[in-house]
Amino acid sequence: MVSINNTEAYRTNDLYSSNNRNVIETTDTAKTADAAKAGSTESTAIKKDTVTLSKDVPLAQTRESMGLAPTGRLSREDFETVVDADEKTVKEALETAMEGLGIDKEQEVSLSLNNKGKIVIKEKFTGKADLEKQLNNDEGFKATFNRLAGNSEFLDFTTNLQTKTHSMSLVSYMNGDSDDSDWNHLFELAETYDQLKSTKNPMETISMMSHQETPFEFVHAPKENTAG
Repeated sequence: MVSINNTEAYRTNDLYSSNNRNVIETTDTAKTADAAKAGSTESTAIKKDTVTLSKDVPLAQTRESMGLAPTGRLSREDFETVVDADEKTVKEALETAMEGLGIDKEQEVSLSLNNKGKIVIKEKFTGKADLEKQLNNDEGFKATFNRLAGNSEFLDFTTNLQTKTHSMSLVSYMNGDSDDSDWNHLFELAETYDQLKSTKNPMETISMMSHQETPFEFVHAPKENTAG
């Protein structure tokens, strides 16, 4: 609605023209008030709007970071497929880096992650420091090596759990054939089960456990062509 401030506006034939200051000032004021009201309403709506992520999102993100499908059932073969591909990539990249630095291609090189997540070499040889620096500065290599380490540790950890489970036997206990180590294994399994049941991201929990119990080491041994 447009209001007129004084009767001067009625004495002209351009009541609603762009030359009528009374109309312009009143209209602009009304527009400004409406815009402010709309902005206030929008601001209030924004403050009230919230987004809640599904509880399954962290697990899906962890699976993706390990090169696995974010959802669906996983098998041991899924892990092994990623490990095989990453192992080949790491081997080729390491050999290329060694060649570029003039390091003997027959030199054995064992790679692992220290407590700070840095790639370290166990052996001592000329060019070791340069090789470590180059590998750690290569973001692509670091990402692949971290994924390889995580999946390999996961597989080794689950294998160890299965071995411990198979070694336990109620019949052996009743016959007095079991010892304290068997019971220690049982308590470890129970503790692991409790931790996995209480966590929102069991994949991440297993990854942390496996890194502590079965730390990964990649061994580049040209003569034997092995990795552990």
